[in-house]
Amino acid sequence: MIGVNYGLCVLAILAMAFELYLIVTRNRKIKVKGKDDYFSFALVLLFAVLIFPVSMEYTVLTSLRNTLIFLALFGSLGIRRGLTEDGIAKSVYTVAWDRVESVQIDEYQTAKIQAVFAVGGRRIRLLFSKAQLRAVLAELEKHVGNIYMKKSLEQVLRMCKPL
Repeated sequence: MIGVNYGLCVLAILAMAFELYLIVTRNRKIKVKGKDDYFSFALVLLFAVLIFPVSMEYTVLTSLRNTLIFLALFGSLGIRRGLTEDGIAKSVYTVAWDRVESVQIDEYQTAKIQAVFAVGGRRIRLLFSKAQLRAVLAELEKHVGNIYMKKSLEQVLRMCKPL
């Protein structure tokens, strides 16, 4: 069990180093900053709390392991998501523009829009502010041919400030 704890500590430290690398290199490349939905992150965090509970009754190594795992999880929030020249930047990977078949832009909640990218058989979602609609469309028009936008967003587009 001690070997497993050491292994998980090393994996968490490597994950934090990789996150730091992504923060330093990729965050500067983001043209239009987007967000992931917080429900997915909260679900991952819930399972992490269930699997690695925080308690004072554990040994020092187990507490260190749990702390490092939670630091790695919360460190992933520092990685920006959005649109770059290379493609769609998600938390730890980038989808190239030539793989994107179409984009559907819908309203999401009150002040956000949701861009759903069709990539192969998968759908990738990013959330943007409604104020970013013009910038999102300008970046998408450079790279994607099929862009579908909900009619109700045309009024929002007229209200956005020009680039």
